[in-house]
Amino acid sequence: MPATPTVNPTRAALEAAVLDLTDEQIASALCKVDRVVKSAYEERAGYAWPREAQLSLLRALATRLERGRVPAKA
Repeated sequence: MPATPTVNPTRAALEAAVLDLTDEQIASALCKVDRVVKSAYEERAGYAWPREAQLSLLRALATRLERGRVPAKA
């Protein structure tokens, strides 16, 4: 009998909650965390369409996540 993978319910719940976030919610959250991100995002939104600014931010986030963990700043 093949082993069945065990899914951690807290991990599954967190993943489901994150996957339900809209692009706007993700962009808004990132802008609240860092002044530099907020400033760059607002500058991009002023230069391009607001949706393009969101997509630029999300692409940058995807690139960051692909790189893996980064040590916290001291």
